[in-house]
Amino acid sequence: MRNVRIKQIMFLNISTRLLKYQAVILLFIGMMLVNGCSANETSSVPSDFSFLMDVRSAERGSAQHINIQINAKGKGQYDVYDSGGEIRYDLNDIVTYDADQVVKTGKFDLSNAELGQLWDAINQNRFFELETKYQMAMGHSYAFIMVEADGRKHMVDNIGVEVPEIGALVEATDALMPNRIDLDYGEGYVP
Repeated sequence: MRNVRIKQIMFLNISTRLLKYQAVILLFIGMMLVNGCSANETSSVPSDFSFLMDVRSAERGSAQHINIQINAKGKGQYDVYDSGGEIRYDLNDIVTYDADQVVKTGKFDLSNAELGQLWDAINQNRFFELETKYQMAMGHSYAFIMVEADGRKHMVDNIGVEVPEIGALVEATDALMPNRIDLDYGEGYVP
């Protein structure tokens, strides 16, 4: 009887240890799954990423432009402003406008997937390889884009000349903007 009791106690000790090991293994697997899911949420966008686009509004009959800024965390903001038909630059050749020209402003957040789409569009269209100026006195295409990433900074100022890569970036950005903020690019603009 005593041998049976000792065997039962030994069996319980072994069973308890196995349960503890199983719990540790399950906890480890759970942590791996959570980390795996979290890894899917991280963005492929460089940590120093910043994006600025100044482009015409699709609202017809207006001299409005939209200035969009997005950072590496997907935080975005935009100003819709009345350019009065004139594009102005600061001393660093970056598009500028006055606060009293702003007619509407807003903020938005991009998901990691959306931010990744923008970064992919920048890379697929070889933004960092584009010329800095595409300009012609005639035509209505307009987009000023500046991107900083991976320690690089590149600006493209496009007026009058329709450039397919710039058009693709405007389209990609337009798809990410909040409702009722429509961007326009191309020769089809009719004031």
